[in-house]
Amino acid sequence: MRMSRERIFHLADRIVKELGTTAGVHVKVPDDLRSEVVRALTEESKLADSIDGEVRKILGSYSRPMPEGSHEWEVLYEKTRGEVFRKRFRL
Repeated sequence: MRMSRERIFHLADRIVKELGTTAGVHVKVPDDLRSEVVRALTEESKLADSIDGEVRKILGSYSRPMPEGSHEWEVLYEKTRGEVFRKRFRL
C-alpha cells in the first residue's frame, strides 16, 4: 500500500529531526536532507507497490483461486514476494 504524501513528509521530518539530535551527526542544510529523504521514501513506496502488484498478478494466475487473506494466501504471498524481490535485485 502506497504511503500518502502527508505520511512521507511526516516521516521525513521525523528522520531529519532525529538525525539532527544524533551525536556526531551535523546537518548543514536540513531542507536539502529532507528533500532527499522524501525522494528516497517515495521511491521505496513505489517499489513496494510495484512488487505487490506483480505478486498479486502471479497469485491471481493460479488455477486454484485462494481467498485473499486466508492463511494459505498469506504464506504464498510472502513466499512469492521474496522470490520477486530476489529476482529483481539478483540476490
